Amino acid sequence: MKKLSLLLAMGFMMFAVASIQSCKSSSQASGSKMFKFNLENGKGYDYEMVFDLQTKVGPQTINMTVGGEYSMNITGTEGDVKSVATSYKSMRMNMQAGGMNIDIDSDKPLAEDGNGKDPLQMMNRVFKGLVGKQFIIKVDESGKVLEVTGFDKILTGMVDSMGLEDNMKMQIEASLKDQFNNESIKDQFAQVFTIFPNKEIKVGDSWEKSYSTTGKMGATFTTTYTAKEIEGDHITLASKTKITSKEGGEEISGDQTGNIIVDSKTGLMINAEFDQNMEVNAQGQKVQVTGKGKIKGKAN
Repeated sequence: MKKLSLLLAMGFMMFAVASIQSCKSSSQASGSKMFKFNLENGKGYDYEMVFDLQTKVGPQTINMTVGGEYSMNITGTEGDVKSVATSYKSMRMNMQAGGMNIDIDSDKPLAEDGNGKDPLQMMNRVFKGLVGKQFIIKVDESGKVLEVTGFDKILTGMVDSMGLEDNMKMQIEASLKDQFNNESIKDQFAQVFTIFPNKEIKVGDSWEKSYSTTGKMGATFTTTYTAKEIEGDHITLASKTKITSKEGGEEISGDQTGNIIVDSKTGLMINAEFDQNMEVNAQGQKVQVTGKGKIKGKAN
């Protein structure tokens, strides 16, 4: 169970990191564009994130796919801060290691787990139980995720609805909140939003953004973005990220490169592709993680 929890934590940390090519405007290249987070009040947006990972621990190789779809609605603006009502539309994770296949998917029917204590079936129930539940993300014009509220309350309500004995209920709730909480959700959306210099940019301009993730796999991500192309309202960015350990966490080092297309009017990440290479020293073992990630966004 400890090993499974560590792998799940790694999977979701990488998923938080994950965060491509798309159709471009036929307009001529623009001289410069204001570039900030500016999703429109009263409008809705959908994001899909998928990350394919290969993890090597000694002689063992673990293949994992983590994905999810999110619905976002901009419910208000106060100063330069937008409130984003967010909910999962789907969640899924598939892991293959040593002949074992773990498949958790909110879209699949729940299977009977006999005594109700099977950890994989519990995770399936968690995924399905999170779909459609709304929480709030607050983001400023530079794309900084200031806070997430309401997610912890969702988890508590979901565990309460499982009808577990008090002792089991406390264990499950503590385990879930260790991996799913307001801070971990904040981390998950950092890469989608923390890209904006909040100023006019032109082709060739570069800027640096940094954010840190929390939890067992806490790390700092420092990214240099360069505007490769501005065509109509679409801005194409190249990204280079250095990944380092966060103080007090596991020993982590690595890098990530990406190609990102963003709508300059709203700050919507239309399409992104990432390649990542990372080494983690976890519980005395060196773990090599390589991965490819995709993010797609659209107005709905």
